[in-house]
Amino acid sequence: TMSMWRLYLRFPREPEVSIIIPAHNAMPHLEETLKSVLRQKGILRKCIEVSIYNDCSSDDTAEAIAKWVQIFKACGIRTVVGGKSKESKEDEPSGDGAARNHAVRQSSGSYLCFLDADDIMMPNRISRQLNLAKANKRAIVGSGFYREPPGSTRHYTSWANGISGRQLYLQQYREITMIQPTWFFHRSVFQRAGGYPELKGLNDLEFFHRHLDAGGDLVKDPEILLMYRYSSTSLSWKSSRRELLLARVRPFQRRVISRWERFSIWGAGRDGHNFFKALSESEKDKVEAFCDVDSKKIKRGFISGTRKLPVVHWSKVRPPFVVCVAKGRTGGQLEANIASFGLVEGKDYWHFS
Repeated sequence: TMSMWRLYLRFPREPEVSIIIPAHNAMPHLEETLKSVLRQKGILRKCIEVSIYNDCSSDDTAEAIAKWVQIFKACGIRTVVGGKSKESKEDEPSGDGAARNHAVRQSSGSYLCFLDADDIMMPNRISRQLNLAKANKRAIVGSGFYREPPGSTRHYTSWANGISGRQLYLQQYREITMIQPTWFFHRSVFQRAGGYPELKGLNDLEFFHRHLDAGGDLVKDPEILLMYRYSSTSLSWKSSRRELLLARVRPFQRRVISRWERFSIWGAGRDGHNFFKALSESEKDKVEAFCDVDSKKIKRGFISGTRKLPVVHWSKVRPPFVVCVAKGRTGGQLEANIASFGLVEGKDYWHFS
């Protein structure tokens, strides 16, 4: 009986990890992506399930999926496939958020490993992130990554790979601090967030903030575990600056400004103005001043519609405040000015730009 129990533990009836792959016109990269599943080490293949959702592809995606279902079956890896190819002019893809939701809901693993159909996992990705996710069941677990072709989105890649620990939270309103293609988490994280919004673009950003709204955690393995392919057709790149701004301002209002009776905006330039204009009317009423280093802006003040606000010298600003000047752009002067106050980031001030 004991030997049979040990055998059951080694070969569970249900997969432990479901790899979630939404696929829309995923050729020619899909097969390379699926090969990276076979190269995983440190986990039994019987513990892995591949869940692919064909989101109305019009290329050879369906044929490649059918081929790899047989390859995985021969290797002892379970596969579940949903969706269909484009069959008529009326057929339209449901979008990346809906496709991920379909792929998750047809899967059965306790843990979800997200993999875009043109990215490549390093051989130790699943084993490393699974260990972290088991120890942090309320967390999105991310990782380091590199981009293909090399040098694409160089500044963002350097920033995203360079932050960890508390900075994952402190910089959450500037950008997603762990890119979606590296996400790995317990199924309950998906359920708690209500799945992905089924919008045209920005679904990862919305999910990220839903997760944080629900008190979710962020954990990152700094090791590079994914090749993240750059695509100019990505829906997030098609989203307007206004849409991106609003998607970041809304959670900032919910989780930060709602707790402040009044606040100031650091930076009376374009970013500060756009941030102010994106606020709700009730939150605009809480803004007591802008601050800046530019004497002309200080003299001119800030006018938006019927609202007129003072612009004070940065040394006279009162916390709390929102920093709407990008970090790393002033030769360290911005950071030095803020540090001179001896304040606590994440309490007395937040970086937004």
